Amino acid sequence: MFNKPVICLLSAAFLLVISSAFSQERDTASNTLKYFNKTELGVSFGIGSFPSNVYNGVTYKVKNDEIVATLQTVNGVMYNNRWLLGVSLGVEKWRYGLFWPVYGYLGYNFKQTDNTFFANIYLGYGIGTRYSRGGSENRSYIAEGRGAFALMIGVGYKMKVSNKLKFGYEIFYKYQALNTSYQNWYKADTAKVFPPPGTVYYKLGLSYAGFKIAIFFP
Repeated sequence: MFNKPVICLLSAAFLLVISSAFSQERDTASNTLKYFNKTELGVSFGIGSFPSNVYNGVTYKVKNDEIVATLQTVNGVMYNNRWLLGVSLGVEKWRYGLFWPVYGYLGYNFKQTDNTFFANIYLGYGIGTRYSRGGSENRSYIAEGRGAFALMIGVGYKMKVSNKLKFGYEIFYKYQALNTSYQNWYKADTAKVFPPPGTVYYKLGLSYAGFKIAIFFP
């Protein structure tokens, strides 16, 4: 699981690469601004593990076994057949949750042709809930979590299908922060009555790797 500094570095590196590409753009013959739509369907799988309940000072971890199915659409403008700027709305059905992500979108086509590799970044917020599961005294207990900051970075390839339609596929990394909690238990071996646990609230970052297919208009 990546921490916040790594996420920031990945985002900064992506923006630096596409900014450098923009500064090197010399072809001004096709300097046009036009509307585009990108509608995509994807699936992603959890990476790594995250902390669960604490028992007598020992923190137990749970594997991130979430599977996320995503449907989203991006609407915006494309400049010079290279740069894409827009807003993305969608729905994510988690294995144990439901989210409605809202992103700002920035994309870059490596060539000004119909068939080209591309890269994009999504920055926004995941509105929704990860459901709790397991008993609260269980070492694998997962508390309910509320959505927060979200990010996706991906690269892919798109190809012309018709004059107004392109098909694409993409691999991506996703980061989703959650506002959640865990239980802090202290259970002495000789005690007959255990004190109630303390609840600790914190922000958890979850990482995913996935694959998407998309259609582009025009």
